[in-house]
Amino acid sequence: MPSPADGNVYRPFADLMRLETIDKTTYRSIAPPFAPGGNHPRAVGRAFGGHVYAQAAWAASQTVPKGFVIHNVTGWFILGGIPHLPFIYTVQNVRDGKSYCTRTVTVTQVATAGICFTSTCSFKTAERSTLDVQEHVDLWKRYSTVLDSKRPEEIPVAPGMDVPWFRRMLEKEPEKNDKFPGLVHSKVDMTAFNAHRPPLERRQLKLYRPIGDMPDNANLHMCAHLYASDIHSLYESSTFLDVSETFTQMGSLAHTVILHAPAEEMLFQAEESTSSKQGNWFCREAWTTRASTGRATYEGKIWSPSGVHVLTLLQDGMIRLKRPDKGKL
Repeated sequence: MPSPADGNVYRPFADLMRLETIDKTTYRSIAPPFAPGGNHPRAVGRAFGGHVYAQAAWAASQTVPKGFVIHNVTGWFILGGIPHLPFIYTVQNVRDGKSYCTRTVTVTQVATAGICFTSTCSFKTAERSTLDVQEHVDLWKRYSTVLDSKRPEEIPVAPGMDVPWFRRMLEKEPEKNDKFPGLVHSKVDMTAFNAHRPPLERRQLKLYRPIGDMPDNANLHMCAHLYASDIHSLYESSTFLDVSETFTQMGSLAHTVILHAPAEEMLFQAEESTSSKQGNWFCREAWTTRASTGRATYEGKIWSPSGVHVLTLLQDGMIRLKRPDKGKL
C-alpha cells in the first residue's frame, strides 16, 4: 500500500491540480494530496481537505464556457479523504446563463463508500461596477507588534500540522516538518498580538504564494486561493479557543469561499512586479466568532499584495472535547 506521505512533496500547484479526463463530465486526480503529519504515529492519515475542495472547483471549471471565472464555492466534507486513492470528480451542469453559470460536483474514492465530498461552484463573467466598497487596512500597521518591518521571506514556513505536539517535535527536529505541495505558506507568530486578548479577538496571519509557474488561466489562480483558504483552519480555531491540547475529534464540515475582486487582482505576479510590503504574497487574516454543540467557526479574509480584500471565507467545523465525567449517581 502506498504511504500516506507520498503527497508530502514540494510539487508545483499546476501539477498538483492536474486531472485525467475520463469523459466530458468526469475527471480523476493524478497527484496524491497532502496528508498532515505524514507517517507520524499521531497523524490522522487523512488527506488535506483543501485539496479536494480546490480540485473539485478546477474540475467544474473544465466544463464552463470561456470567460467564466469562479466567484463562489460551497463544499461539504462527508468522509475523510484517503491519501493513496485518486479522487473521482463528477460534474453536473445546473445552469448556463449569460453572466453566471453553476455546477455541482460530487467526489468519490471508493465506490462502495459513496460520496466523500460535494460542492456547488458558481462562475461569472467579468463585470465592472461603480459600487466597490471595502475596509482599507494596512496589515503591517494593524499588526505592527508581530510584523514590525519583516519581509514575507523572513517569516518562517508553517508547520505541517499546526498543533502543539507537532510544533514541539519541530523545535527538536525541524527537519521532520512536512513538505507542503502547491503553495509556499508562512505563519506569522501572533503571540505578542494575541497574548492579552480573549478568544474571539485573537487573529492569525498566513502569507502564501504558489510553487512553480502558474499558467495563464484565471480559474487555476482562483483554485490556488481556494486551496489556501482551508490550510490549518480548525487547528487555528482550536488555538484561538484554548483547546488545541484537549480536543478529541476535529474535522471540516462545510466551507464557503466568496471571491470578490476582478480576476486580474487575484492573479499571482512575479516578485519584481510589485513594491508592496507583502511583495507578491497574498495574506490570509483569520479568526473565530462562535463555538457550540461540538462545532466552531473559522472565518477570514484574504488580502492581495496591493491591499484589496479579494476573498471572504467561512467554515463550519467539528471540534469535540472529552465529555465531562458525570460522576456516579
